[in-house]
Amino acid sequence: MPEPEKRSDKFTWTYALWLLPFLAQNWLYWLHPQWDWWTTSLIVSVLTLIAVAGSLCINLAQRRWRRLVSLLIAPLLLLVLLRILAAVGITSDSVRFALTKQTYLAEIERTDLPGGEQRFRTFVWDDTFLEKTYSTLVYDESDEVALPKGEQSTAWQQRVQTSCSEKKECGDLDPGPDEYVSVSVSVRKIDEHFYILDNYLPNSFP
Repeated sequence: MPEPEKRSDKFTWTYALWLLPFLAQNWLYWLHPQWDWWTTSLIVSVLTLIAVAGSLCINLAQRRWRRLVSLLIAPLLLLVLLRILAAVGITSDSVRFALTKQTYLAEIERTDLPGGEQRFRTFVWDDTFLEKTYSTLVYDESDEVALPKGEQSTAWQQRVQTSCSEKKECGDLDPGPDEYVSVSVSVRKIDEHFYILDNYLPNSFP
């Protein structure tokens, strides 16, 4: 007689919930930036891998094939969900900016510039690892930050130099020719005059 189907062997989407703590770091770390997020990320990653590997072994040993397939496709389900959210403009950056926009605008409004000069401000957006700046929120009233490198005006370059002379997060906006490390920076517009600069190879490495 054929072996009866195991009652506990069924397709389920709940395995995707196991990966939420891993993804949640990108959405929540800015609420408590003083935490050691590098260590937290390492612990969460290790625990997630242990849980997934343990479940794989158990399901294999008990021949629960539907659960095994469910576990394997769980990352794909989350990836599809994140893609859908991104397509409609909902990302960790957009949610964070929506919640904190007024704070940044209040700081910018306090900027007193002579002669109607266009305002330029930067804010640390991500310095999770070793207090190095990987992402910078930029308010550029001239929007020249979005232009290809080298097409910015002399006035813009002077604004950057003045505004960023004492800010570590500005170091990669206009790196000099003598920088010893090649940087890779992408610019994303997140709102009117607001941009996020993602720096994949920060030249603030020691």
